[in-house]
Formats: sequence, C-alpha cells, structure tokens
Amino acid sequence: MKTFNSFTALFAVLLLFTVSSLHAQIGRRFPSEMFTYNDSITGLPVKVLTNSPEFSDTRIYQTHPQWSYDNKYIAFRSQRSGNGQLFFVHETTGEIIQITDGEGRSGEYNLSRKKGLLYFTRKLKDQPAQVIELDTDRVLADSEKGTMKHHTAYERVVSVWPDSLSISGGMGLDVEEDLLYVGVTPPYNVETWQNPIDDTNHRIKNHPGGIRILDVKTGEIRKAFDVDFTMGHVQASPFVTREIVFCHETGGDSPQRMWFGDMAANSYRPLYIESDYEWVTHETIVDANHVYFNVLCHLDRLKTKPSGIFSVNLRNGHVRVIGQVFTGNVNDDLKSIPAQTNSFWHCNGSQDGQWAAGDDFKGNVTLVNVKTGEMHLLTTGHVMKPNHAHPYFSLDNKKVLIQSGKLSEGKRLAVMIIDIPESFYKE
Repeated sequence: MKTFNSFTALFAVLLLFTVSSLHAQIGRRFPSEMFTYNDSITGLPVKVLTNSPEFSDTRIYQTHPQWSYDNKYIAFRSQRSGNGQLFFVHETTGEIIQITDGEGRSGEYNLSRKKGLLYFTRKLKDQPAQVIELDTDRVLADSEKGTMKHHTAYERVVSVWPDSLSISGGMGLDVEEDLLYVGVTPPYNVETWQNPIDDTNHRIKNHPGGIRILDVKTGEIRKAFDVDFTMGHVQASPFVTREIVFCHETGGDSPQRMWFGDMAANSYRPLYIESDYEWVTHETIVDANHVYFNVLCHLDRLKTKPSGIFSVNLRNGHVRVIGQVFTGNVNDDLKSIPAQTNSFWHCNGSQDGQWAAGDDFKGNVTLVNVKTGEMHLLTTGHVMKPNHAHPYFSLDNKKVLIQSGKLSEGKRLAVMIIDIPESFYKE
C-alpha cells in the first residue's frame, strides 16, 4: 500500500509538472536566428529576423501595427510553441520571446501604439469568443526576471462575445485606443454572389456582415451598422479618430471592394467606385487623408485599362495612379503575354508621403517615389508562398518589413527587414 501511495504521489507531482509546463510557454525565450544576406539582384542587404527550420513565421497583416509601442520589437505569429501564438523578435538583438499563450484559436491582433498592451480574440471550441487585453510590458518584465505566471495573470477579458454574432472580418483599435471596431457575421447565410464577368473570381461565400463597437474599458458592445456582404479587412485609421476602412471580402474580385466607415455617425459609404473591368484589392490607410490600394492586371482582360498602386483621397475622392510593375515585353502582342505575367499585389505607404511599396506576383518588392514616380527594385525572389510578402514601412519611414518564403523555397515564411538606401533619395 505504501508503494502504491508513493507511486501515486510521484505520479501526481509529475502530472502537476507536466500541466505547469504546458502553461509555462508564455515569456519563453528563443535564441536569435538573425543573419543578413545580400540580394542577388539589387545587391542590398536583407536582414533576416526569424528563420525557423520547422515553423512558418507570419507577420500581423499590413493594415495593423507591426512594432511594439517602444519600437524595440516586431510581432509575428508562429507554431514554434506547438499551438499558434504571438511572438516578439527584438529588432537589434534578434532574441525571440513568446507573448501569448492558451488554447483555442487566437487572432485579430492589435498592438497599442501608446503603451504595452495587446488586444486579440480567443475562441475555444463550443464556447463564445472573448476579446482579451494583454499586458505585454508585464510579460516582458517577468520573462526577463524568470518569474512567469500563468498566462491569465497578464490578461483582462474585455468582453465575452454574444453567441448571436461571430467575429469575422477583422478588428481595429481606434487611434484614441478607447474603442475596438469588430467585424461580425450574424448566424444566417445568403446566396453566394456571382461575378457577372467571371464567376471563378471569388472563393468565399457571401454572408451579411456588420461592424460592432466595443468599449475597451467597460466591455459594452453596440451596433454601428450592418451590410449585406461578407465583412473583411477592418482597419482603424492610425491618424483620425472614429474612422475605419473595410472591404467586401470574396477571396477574389468583389463588385465593390472598398468601404469607408464614419464611426461617429455610424454610417458607411463606398470608397472608390470601381468599374466592371477593374479588380480592386488590398487597401491600406497610409495617412490622415489617403488610402492606397491595388488594381490588378494579372489577367489578359485587365491589361487594357490603368492598373497598379492607386491612391484615393478620403475627403474629396480624388484618385491618383502611383505606379505599376512592368507586365511584359515591349514588343509582345497582348495575346502572347501569359495570364499570370505580373502585377503589384499588395501595397503600403510611408507616413512621410515619400514612398509606396508593392509586392508583385513574382515575389519582388518595389519602392515607388510618390513625389517623382521613380521606381526602385528593393528586394527579389520572395516566392509568395505559403503567403505573400505584405510590405510595411517602419515608423521612421527608413525600413521595409516583409515576410518571405525565399529561404525555404515556399515551404515556410521568415520575417525580414530591408533598409531603404540613401541612393534612392538622390534622383
């Protein structure tokens, strides 16, 4: 009997240790994977910040902040701890630190631009979704001291989401950081929208959607408005309070892609009325008054109209074509150009109004001088698998952050950063 009790006690200790270990991932530190290589085409140095031999490291989407508020860390998602969490990589030292923990699907990451806070959603099976506020400063401090607690010690549940609404389409933090704008889908479906030109251009079934406004302090949820299409890419303006941009998400070509939301008035309107021949996608707010977006030309039928990175003014609707990558040989007949030749795919802009950046179908990243139209190839060969490069400018407008499948030939993503050389400014 004594032997049994001793074994039971030992088993209990081992079980407790195992369970504790499962909850001890938050704050875990990983050695630097950082190194630099020179681009074989441009010759420019590319700093690789993450390079896991097993796991893909994906950045937060380019419509949201990538850097911690103190500009020391860059955030990325990874499976390197076994269940998909958010990590920070120190831009200077390359040290990697796990920031979130817990079971269930987590997403919709919003980093505060003012303090060490992170807002995200967590969805456990058969349970309502939660919106969580996490104190990243405390996580980093306890990680440094080696005194980590259970992940819930760093979290505050802002709100438990009602069963009547599914969080769908993204979440944006107002520039005042008092409200979250949450894309939702009600619990019913409508017929799939069919593109009258080409019904293969969408991959996501159409659902009515909407925006709900969540008070960060009180957890109160109120309705802003509903729409009759699938909500996607909700982003809050980093410059003007109570303004958002969102899209009709189809996974392909939408009949009217971009929309602007006035959250003070609980109203919305289309942003850039597109034509039937245009494939509009991947909008991002670049300053207080402008949104950059892409008009694709990767199909033959799209090559006879203007395309490339566009700018639309939020105040007066004025539109400007910023630039497009070269899509074929000068002497090519239109019919001889392959359908997937090339096109800018995603875009971003520097906050000083100097640069636009675009990745293309060939995996290259190009800078466009917005003031002069001059184009500069920055870095090449990033494969665009298993995801796209998604260029993003640093707050000082001197660096471009990307994710890349180059090192693994499209099997995994790595986070990389490229300095904009001084020579690009001398035109």
